[in-house]
Amino acid sequence: MKQVIALNAIMKLRTYIRDLPKLFWTYFASYFIVIVLPLAALSYASYSFTVSTLENELSQATIHAAKQKNASVENAVAEMQSIAIRIGLEGRITSFLNEPGNPFLLNEARDILKTAAAANQAIQSIDFYAKDKNLILASDGYTRTYTGADKDSWIPAGTDSPASGIWLSSRPGNNYDLDNIVTYVVKVPIQRAGFQALLAVHMHESVLNGLLQKLEGNQHTTTYIVDAEGNLVSSSATQHPDAGHVQALFRESLLDGTDIGYRILKQGRERDLLTYVRTLHNGWSIVTETPLQYLLSKLSYIRSVAWAAFIVLVALGVVLSYVMSRRMVSPIQLLLKKTIPYNQRSSLAGSPSSPQRNELETISHVLDHVLGKNEAWEQQFHMNLPVLRERFLLGLVNNKISSLPEMMGKLDFLHLNFSGSLYVVFLIEIDDYSLLVDSYSVTDQNLYKYAIMNIAEEIAAERYTALSAELDENQLLLLVNLDGQPLNVKTELMQLGEQMKSIIDRLLKLSVTIGIGSPYGQLTDVHYSYKEASDVIRAKIVAGTNTVLCYEDLVKEAESEFYLPPHFATHMVNFLKAGQVDEAIGSLDELYGQIKVRTKLSEEVIFRAYSQIIEDLLRSVAELHLSTEAIFGTNHNLFRELAAKETIHAIHAWICGIVRRIHDALELHQPKKNAYIDTVLAYMDANFHQDLSVEMIADQVNLNPAYLSRMFKQEVGKTLLEYLTIKRLEVSKGMLITSEMTIQEIAASIGYNNVNSFIRFFKRYEGVTPGDFRKAAR
Repeated sequence: MKQVIALNAIMKLRTYIRDLPKLFWTYFASYFIVIVLPLAALSYASYSFTVSTLENELSQATIHAAKQKNASVENAVAEMQSIAIRIGLEGRITSFLNEPGNPFLLNEARDILKTAAAANQAIQSIDFYAKDKNLILASDGYTRTYTGADKDSWIPAGTDSPASGIWLSSRPGNNYDLDNIVTYVVKVPIQRAGFQALLAVHMHESVLNGLLQKLEGNQHTTTYIVDAEGNLVSSSATQHPDAGHVQALFRESLLDGTDIGYRILKQGRERDLLTYVRTLHNGWSIVTETPLQYLLSKLSYIRSVAWAAFIVLVALGVVLSYVMSRRMVSPIQLLLKKTIPYNQRSSLAGSPSSPQRNELETISHVLDHVLGKNEAWEQQFHMNLPVLRERFLLGLVNNKISSLPEMMGKLDFLHLNFSGSLYVVFLIEIDDYSLLVDSYSVTDQNLYKYAIMNIAEEIAAERYTALSAELDENQLLLLVNLDGQPLNVKTELMQLGEQMKSIIDRLLKLSVTIGIGSPYGQLTDVHYSYKEASDVIRAKIVAGTNTVLCYEDLVKEAESEFYLPPHFATHMVNFLKAGQVDEAIGSLDELYGQIKVRTKLSEEVIFRAYSQIIEDLLRSVAELHLSTEAIFGTNHNLFRELAAKETIHAIHAWICGIVRRIHDALELHQPKKNAYIDTVLAYMDANFHQDLSVEMIADQVNLNPAYLSRMFKQEVGKTLLEYLTIKRLEVSKGMLITSEMTIQEIAASIGYNNVNSFIRFFKRYEGVTPGDFRKAAR
């Protein structure tokens, strides 16, 4: 019964297959070929790719491990060389060479060798060969004559070598130490023409062997240290390796002509991974050998899985080909039905359309119409893309996008790909923007700003991902995305800023100041970098215009303490009252110099100091009954004018002008001094350093001393001695700041024979001693 049922089922299946149309078999064959052949290729490619990827990963890991071994060996080699050089530079060694017959110096030299050898367990022994005496001093305490023994082969090697220091490959040690040694030989005296002696530091080869074994992360890998000729120095192997095999590996590593790399060596059906690192300063190489057979044996499971997957996918391909072939007609019919409404709307609208010969042409016409609309929408989007990106950047720096999903969605929408690990904001400020406003129309101003943004973004985009936006009327914003560590990219960012600044200056003849914030690892933290760039741009008040300022240098270390010298404004007003405008300007020059050298002063501190000067000057103008409107004009506001200045240089030039205007007003308001007073002032200014008296000064103008004193007080506002004291004070302050003279020398140079009198006088007027004044000023 079961056989009959099975036979009927087979007959029905045969009839069903026979009745299938030829078109079905055409589709079925096409789908089967399209599906199965790629599956076969994919299975083979997947396995090959897996093997290749594992080999590459193993190669990179082995190279990385070789670099670590290289660094460790470099440290060990450098330590041995350092010990040899320190001994070679020891003065007692030099003394021994000069007096080799001195037994005291001989013992001193032997003690130096013993101490150095005992201080480092890696050292087997240290030998010292005195060339003239043909004598060998050893750290083990024995002193012997050089006889050409094999154990002293380092002597002819060091003597014959033109180099000041050489390394010798592994060789047997002495009779009582079975461990091989590696020797560094250096000529003594160090770094001089000719030599008097050789110093040999013998290092245990087992130290290098232990170091390599400790760093060996793969039990299948063997590491060799070879010298420049391919001779074996040491290895991680427990058994002594074949020297010929090591030489062959070394020659293979030279074929690529690179210092770091790897090669796959094929020996029959076996394949070995050879990696090499040749960056040791003494010419040695790190060569590793790893058999890849163990890797392939681990992939047997993957091969089985790949075959099983291939068989299953072929079966699925057969089923899928059948289903797709059977249903090929249904989608075409459904698509044709969906084009009917579009054709009806086109007919009612009377729009011309080319005649379609079949249904597929109708479908093609509909798709052309849809794709055309989609292309128009894409063009409109790309036209608005710069504006949308600019809004996105402004939202970032103003911390209006704090949600990470929202940010990622906007990045994808705006086609922005920030692949770097760091984000940093550049703030570009146009210097003297008011001059640009006064010289050009609004259209030209916008063109200049657009040009600056384009230049900055193009320069940054050469190496990084960059995005720019207009922030304010005189400030432009640039976001730079780069790779690196936050502590290591400062120089790179400063060079980028300098390049932007110089090209903008050369092409547009515009001066800009660029503030650079700190780099941050998250895009959501960009507003911190922007705030730092905004803070640092204000530091151009001291640094000046046309500069590149870094937040790390100028804001994190900003100084907040600066005080005007005591009675600064009082002394300056006294100079103006006396008609000595040059001395008043000189005081401002000294203040400018003190601020200019203190580049870390904050903007607030500088404006506070100059605001105090303006306040004192205005108070003095009022006390002198002068009209501020007559001096400065109507609707004047000196504090607002001060706040508009961008740099300390501009502030200094402006306040010097203010002082000159006050001086001119005083000249007009006060009666002219007579010729006697001018003569007296000139005499005192030229001879203030002498021991002057009122009588000596009166003799210069042939006047009675009492009469001259009254007249001078009336004209100048101070007595003769007061004027002389202030003159000496100002000169001594300048010398304290600019010269290296002692306080006693300064006191004598301005007319004080007693330095204590000068110190008391200085402290009475300035509130501090001369020494404290000099420290504060510097």
